[in-house]
Amino acid sequence: MNQMLKSQSVTMSSLELLDVINASRHEHGQGGLRRNDFHARVTDELEGEYYETFVVENHNGTKTTAYKLNHDQCLLVAMRESKAVRRSVLEKIKAIESGNALPSIPATMALCELAITVLRPSESGKVVMLQKAGKATGADTSFLPDYTEDSAPGHVGAMDTASATQLLREYGVKCAAAAFNERLRQIGLLEQRRRKSSGGKEKRFWCITNEGLAYGKNVVSPQSPRETQPHWYRARFVELVTLIGLECAA
Repeated sequence: MNQMLKSQSVTMSSLELLDVINASRHEHGQGGLRRNDFHARVTDELEGEYYETFVVENHNGTKTTAYKLNHDQCLLVAMRESKAVRRSVLEKIKAIESGNALPSIPATMALCELAITVLRPSESGKVVMLQKAGKATGADTSFLPDYTEDSAPGHVGAMDTASATQLLREYGVKCAAAAFNERLRQIGLLEQRRRKSSGGKEKRFWCITNEGLAYGKNVVSPQSPRETQPHWYRARFVELVTLIGLECAA
């Protein structure tokens, strides 16, 4: 939350309150409220009360009138929810007051979407990212699949993969993994990315490009969800090796 309810004199936007309520609704198997429907509820519940308004632009270019609410007004609006949801909302508001609030769902999901776009993870990797985002925000992730098959575009069914180091050894290719990666980079199937470590140092990692996804997948690193590890499809590894001018052992 951008504004913290550390006291009853501090305001909270209706959009932030909607995030809290929707997170609580998801926890109890209920669908989220739409902005327009929620704001209609706010104006009805707080009829005759004073509150400030402001306008925000939505992702689709439309505009929404939102409100700045005080502590009591937030609780009044939340009282329209079911008993279980009300209790969850109250706990979240207490966490915000104490400075221990969960991360904002929109901000976390926006970061997740950006990570998926930048890192190009496999389908199973996307599920892992979404599960971690749900855990961080307290959102329900029970609707996500427990298992997702990864395969090359156009291929039906799961395809087995392994790291370059392992496959080079298995297929008897006389090339070190570092040199193999560099050859793939030169033909546009692999690219090197950079990120800052927790200590502020720059770390580099490899990421398969969109063109390279026909031959492998980006596995989310178990050490850091902010980077990927290329894994290559066994069924297409001989073709991949041939593309870069190398040969597999007979």
